[in-house]
Amino acid sequence: MDWQRLATWLAPVRRRWDLAVLVNLTTSDNGMRPAELIKTINMQSRDGQISWKVLEDRLRSLEASGYIAREQLPNVPRTTRYWALPPARRLITALTAVEIFYEAREPDGDCGGHEE
Repeated sequence: MDWQRLATWLAPVRRRWDLAVLVNLTTSDNGMRPAELIKTINMQSRDGQISWKVLEDRLRSLEASGYIAREQLPNVPRTTRYWALPPARRLITALTAVEIFYEAREPDGDCGGHEE
């Protein structure tokens, strides 16, 4: 495995809330408005709340990286929706396999890693 290339590929999704955004967008067939997304993520989080500023930053970054897309609808008031693109869906599918590996390895779901 070329770990350096893999680290480069994963760089756009290594910030704290990136996976929360991607997981929630990949489970939504019609995309999500930012208000729906922040509410959902904050309801799921066990270790803090994502702020509007951080959410906007993560959405811009993930859009620039080609993982998500944005559409502004010409409604009044303006409505914006985000949805996951195929690269995000493939990444979440692959990470689900990693999650299954760790869940099968450790009965309590803890990855049980150690530092050297």
